[in-house]
Amino acid sequence: MRIYSNEPCIVVLTEKDVWLRINGKEAISLKANNMALIACENNIIDISSFNNALVAHISRDIIKEYLRFLNKDLSTIPVWPRSATPAIAVDCMTPDVFCVAAQYSIQHNDSPGEEERARSLLFTVLSRFLESKKFLPLLMFMLRTRISDSVYHIIESDIHKSWNLNQVASCLCLSPSLLKKKLKSENTTYSEIITTCRMRYAVNQLLTTGKNISQISELCGYNSTSYFISVFKEFYGMTPLHYVSHFKDQAAA
Repeated sequence: MRIYSNEPCIVVLTEKDVWLRINGKEAISLKANNMALIACENNIIDISSFNNALVAHISRDIIKEYLRFLNKDLSTIPVWPRSATPAIAVDCMTPDVFCVAAQYSIQHNDSPGEEERARSLLFTVLSRFLESKKFLPLLMFMLRTRISDSVYHIIESDIHKSWNLNQVASCLCLSPSLLKKKLKSENTTYSEIITTCRMRYAVNQLLTTGKNISQISELCGYNSTSYFISVFKEFYGMTPLHYVSHFKDQAAA
């Protein structure tokens, strides 16, 4: 039986002992009540038996949000070997929770409450794989179909670090020139990405902490507060202080 998904990742819960084969390679044996995390994009996934109701479809956004939630230094994560079968398996400790998560993964959740519930359930499913050393490399591998996503995650994993193009390229096992070329093919640049990361962080700090502009500027990696303010104004269309004032006015309305 062949499994299809429009998402970059699925998690399958087995009801009995089965075999799993990806891209025609040697089959992997899975025990009953195993959860298998499988990369889908550009892969042909065959399994001897499965139940559609026991397949959780994990979107790219969920993977990105989950990596942010873990708050780990992603620059230290080993690169997933491209020759390895892109799947890992663990025992399922809470099959009832998995069933609900799988159901939510294919629903369109209109209300913020339902969307947050779906997110929490899928985070719970993913967290079961944390004990595997292969888990984070596999998640990063799933995102590397878009190299810009990987660059975002590496920078955001340690926003205070003075990142440069060479360092990020090294984390991705790419030459700086190849990284620039790949980013150009995705209609972005390294400087655009690092500015976006810094501005996102700046807004978070402005709205959730009591730090002043100079402190936030330094935390975002800017040596000059005036330059930080000019970059912020160009990015958001207003100065940091005007942004905070505008946000408070909207919240009070």
